[in-house]
Amino acid sequence: MSFERLRRVPRTVGFRLAVWSSAFFVASTLVSFGLAYVLVSSSLQQSERASIQMELDELAARYRSGGLPGLAQELALQERLGTTEPFLVRVVDLGNRAAAFVAAPHRWAGFDLDRLDSAQRAPDQEWVLLPARHGDKVLEVTSFRLPDGVILQVGKTTGGRDEVLERFRATAAGVLIPLLVLSLGGGLLLAFWALRPIRHIIQTVRAIEAGAMHARVPTRPTGDELDELGRLFNGMLDRIATLIAGMRDALDRVAHDLRTPVTRIRGVAEVALRADQGPDASRQALADCVEESDQLLTLLNTLMDISEAETGALRLRLKRVNLSDLVEDAVELYRHVAEEKRIVVSTAAGPDLWLTADRSRLRQVLANLLDNAIKYTAPGGRVEVTAQKQAGTVLISVRDTGIGLTPDEVPRIWDRLYRGDQSRSERGLGLGLSLVRAVVQAHGGQSNVSSAIGVGSTFTISFPLSSVGIG
Repeated sequence: MSFERLRRVPRTVGFRLAVWSSAFFVASTLVSFGLAYVLVSSSLQQSERASIQMELDELAARYRSGGLPGLAQELALQERLGTTEPFLVRVVDLGNRAAAFVAAPHRWAGFDLDRLDSAQRAPDQEWVLLPARHGDKVLEVTSFRLPDGVILQVGKTTGGRDEVLERFRATAAGVLIPLLVLSLGGGLLLAFWALRPIRHIIQTVRAIEAGAMHARVPTRPTGDELDELGRLFNGMLDRIATLIAGMRDALDRVAHDLRTPVTRIRGVAEVALRADQGPDASRQALADCVEESDQLLTLLNTLMDISEAETGALRLRLKRVNLSDLVEDAVELYRHVAEEKRIVVSTAAGPDLWLTADRSRLRQVLANLLDNAIKYTAPGGRVEVTAQKQAGTVLISVRDTGIGLTPDEVPRIWDRLYRGDQSRSERGLGLGLSLVRAVVQAHGGQSNVSSAIGVGSTFTISFPLSSVGIG
């Protein structure tokens, strides 16, 4: 790994995720240890105070039965038995206002016991904390007023408790340091593994920038969000590649289709300029140029309409349209052409079927479908136009008995400027069906075709009932 890559590591998302996860883990561990420390300390304190209280109760009972001599005898017995942690036992005489008895006073030389004299004025069972003159030890003392008026004081140092808590803190520190290292390392490994699909996407983008347009993100069958992101990214790249290929193909076809009318216009203009044929011939040449120019404008305008419809930029003037009237209008537009070719055109549409749509655009769709049906149907054939409500949709079908389509042509007829081998003899731009699909999709509908060579074709467009009103 280069030095530059090492410098970028702290700025990576994986490193930040690892640091944040480690910090969260360590903070939660510290809170857990803190709570455990408080609970252990409180438990030890309660246990020691309970033992002091028990000793106080036993010595008070001994004092009641044997007085001060009996108390001294009991303490001497405990001394001989070797109590591991001796208790401070002190008797304060209220008359002399001083300690009348202290067991083993040499053991408590490090504490200022005289400060306990003020405890004689404190309520019974109240705890007094007496710090040592040197060191961290603390003497916890509680008092009890005996029947004869003297005060019995019993205490114990916190040395044992402090030692346990010190070991607890040392253990916690010994555990936290490895945990910090392990959490940071584990966080880095987890971030490295979890962000691997993101790195694959970055590598794929860099490969595409370098010219490898076929590069794709490797995916795994994990089904998680990152894997789904990789599949969506690949789908987007495939879609972009398809669009680029389509644009390239469309540009090639546009260039090819534009070459003929442009060449024709140029030829007509050159002939008119070179020949001296009079005003009528020049006027005819200009008319031919205008006709070819109109065809060019129609081609470009249709391409613009298709692009706007496919990108969602096509403005639709939606209103309630009577589908029966619309079908009749479209058929009436082509009835003369059909009669000239001796083609029978029939319609079947319910009178109360309404559609919320752009009337002019939908009329354009029907006109293109009828134009194709009549154009590629032999004389004596039939064209049927039906509109009906079926299975939650409104269907409009245009069926003909024309030349039909090969299985290879069926998925391609919707492409811009595509013209099948059998249709090249007919005049056209190859944009009619592309415009049909684009406008139908802009209305939220779908377009389909079924065809067979020599039998005919059936073009069907469908619209969901959500955009349909039955009047």
